[in-house]
Amino acid sequence: MLQILSSASSLLKINLCTARLFLIDAPTDLSDYILIGSALMLVFVIFFYLMMLQMHQRRITHQQEVHELTMQYEKTLLQSQLEIQEQTFRNISQEIHDNIGQVLSLAKLNLNTMAGSGLYAEKLNVTENLLGKALSDLRDISRSLNSEKISEVGLANAIQAELHMIERVTNMRCLLTNDSFKSYFSPEVNTIVFRMVQEILNNIIKHAKASQINVTLTSDEQQTSIHIRDNGTGFNADALDKVNTGIGLGNIKKRCELIRGTCTIHSGPGEGTSVYISVRHDQKIK
Repeated sequence: MLQILSSASSLLKINLCTARLFLIDAPTDLSDYILIGSALMLVFVIFFYLMMLQMHQRRITHQQEVHELTMQYEKTLLQSQLEIQEQTFRNISQEIHDNIGQVLSLAKLNLNTMAGSGLYAEKLNVTENLLGKALSDLRDISRSLNSEKISEVGLANAIQAELHMIERVTNMRCLLTNDSFKSYFSPEVNTIVFRMVQEILNNIIKHAKASQINVTLTSDEQQTSIHIRDNGTGFNADALDKVNTGIGLGNIKKRCELIRGTCTIHSGPGEGTSVYISVRHDQKIK
């Protein structure tokens, strides 16, 4: 652009010099003056156009830089929030394992040492079973909150455990299909993907009124795809209102962008909901 402006400036100087010489040496003819004036006007117009073009390009470049800085700030903020969230989850998981779980275990042992007969014995047995179920549920919750455990057991097993827990506490039937799945993710990406699946399952429990959840994991050498669908009430995806539906779906898409994945939601009233997540294996957290 600078070269173009320099050329235009040089052309203007040449035309001015030529016009000056022409006025000195040539006879004063009106048509000559008109020709010289037209040439000068053309040079001025070109010069002005090039200046405006350069200013426009600078403005576009500035806007792009501001947009990129804003996006980078939002991604950095989201990553910091996720790190804080994971640390909080680990602390809660450790608290459940070390304190609440131990207390319930001791209560269950005390019940085992108590003798009874008739109705009293039956109540003790029911209470012991309830404590056993509470312990089992707490262990599952503790494992699902701990990102290190998620990495240890793998994405498929972590999702399967989550589905088992949903089946125990709800009337939903949950099915995981992962025949063609192989994990290629780093521990960090693995945790983010699992949290997205967790958020989607949580939304189904709260809003979908579904009786069945199907999760399909597939992978090839390039990418891993996750398809989560339910047979619930569904919603109008085109008119999705983040205020009314909460920030869950927004968080899912932001997390997906953080690992350069894609998230697509298909739904309709009475048609259930399908969520497609796709993540390339060469992607890392931005």
